[in-house]
Amino acid sequence: MLTAKIAALTRYPAKGAPGEDLREATLHTGLGMEGNYHQGGERQLCLLTSALRQWMDSPHAQKGLCAARLKENILLDAAQRLPGAVLQIGEAVLRVSESPKRCHAQCELASRRPECRLAGRAVFATVQRGGVVCVGDRVVVSSPGGP
Repeated sequence: MLTAKIAALTRYPAKGAPGEDLREATLHTGLGMEGNYHQGGERQLCLLTSALRQWMDSPHAQKGLCAARLKENILLDAAQRLPGAVLQIGEAVLRVSESPKRCHAQCELASRRPECRLAGRAVFATVQRGGVVCVGDRVVVSSPGGP
């Protein structure tokens, strides 16, 4: 079992709208983040690690289509990969639902090597149990068997 912390929370009130940085957010079971445009389904929340965000923001990174399109709701101060993980944050429980993130066929990096670093590292999660989460909260990362 690994631990991390929430480094940032961001809500996107409408598709294409700029994100709103939050100190805390309410997560609703089966929906996602309160006030976020994307709710329900298998992509309720987008999670990235701080190492991946740093790479995406680096001017020297070789970036595909997703580097401009992918916007995280929860940024973790962890470097570990999250595929298949269950995350417990206070009372809230998240389950990684789609992993790895699939590349777009029209992206020039999808067929080249080295591949884009987002492949297999950017993940989506569903809210299994809701609750309030805050920047700085401890995140317990465990296997799919449960926290």
